[in-house]
Amino acid sequence: MLLAFGLTSAGAAEPGAGSGPGPLPGEIVTRIGQVAAIPADERLVPGYAGAWRMAAAQRQVLDSIKAHEARAARPCQDVHVTDSVQAAPDLLETRPRPVHHALEHWTVQACGAARQYEVWYRFEKDNSRVLVADSAGADFQAELDPPYRRLRELAAARRQELAAGGVRWLNLPLPADSVPASNESTPRYWSADFVPLGESIRDWTQLVAVQGLQRTKSKGQAVMLLEGMQRSRATRCGVPAGEVSLLPPGANAPHGVVAQTFLVCPRVPDTNYAELAVVKAIEGPDWLYVVQRAWRLPAGEAESVLAVAREPRLAAEAFLETVQLCNPAQDRQACPSPFPR
Repeated sequence: MLLAFGLTSAGAAEPGAGSGPGPLPGEIVTRIGQVAAIPADERLVPGYAGAWRMAAAQRQVLDSIKAHEARAARPCQDVHVTDSVQAAPDLLETRPRPVHHALEHWTVQACGAARQYEVWYRFEKDNSRVLVADSAGADFQAELDPPYRRLRELAAARRQELAAGGVRWLNLPLPADSVPASNESTPRYWSADFVPLGESIRDWTQLVAVQGLQRTKSKGQAVMLLEGMQRSRATRCGVPAGEVSLLPPGANAPHGVVAQTFLVCPRVPDTNYAELAVVKAIEGPDWLYVVQRAWRLPAGEAESVLAVAREPRLAAEAFLETVQLCNPAQDRQACPSPFPR
């Protein structure tokens, strides 16, 4: 879930605290102004950054932290990262041009002392920066930069939500070539779509779609939603509605139902392709999470399309097996690839 932010940054990163302007390691800024969520090619540090930042980017932040510790009043060279988290929802600065802001918190052990660093990414095409600062000394920079200040406000709100125990993380190990193609957020709903590099939300061969829907008081919200999707697809595509299956909720989702279904459209109206998707819905305490892995094939008769779709369907089901919730206040092990939202 990316939050829109209309102000313009008022200051530049502190000299020597971050990178020079230019693309950051592994960065791809998409046509909608977001930086692509690319899974790490190698995990150098534990936690969120190890899952979603390329090894070169992780190393860049780690080198900055080590340099900071080496310049401290009590210089230290025995520095180890113990955790890294997405501290706040990402921001998309909309004026005068798109700039994607992200904030991480890195926890380190430096010669036996625990310290936290703030890592602020400012993704802008050909002019990106990363600022690394000791959390205790970042107030001045936040006063200069409205986006940074807003990220810190959102981080404080997220800490309160996590402490209350009502927030869940979604494990979503995106395919390695995925880039964001669309994004929407309201108080009652959010969504994000990811496609292979080089494709768009209109012209895609594969799609990962993620939605968060406001929970209702009625029981069986997940099943009702998927049954509605089946009826809609049946009407649109002239095929019988498929079944909706209940899955074991798992240790981290005892609060609600987990359901899954397979959608088939042998010929999308007015096109020459078939569209198929495996969809999983998880009832969390905060949102109804809906994740689908969809793909397109040449159109044809239902039986021939289903025959060709056998292997993609198995791959989609294997992907969705790894999609689950975890309670970050108690256990984050179930979410090694938390959804970056």
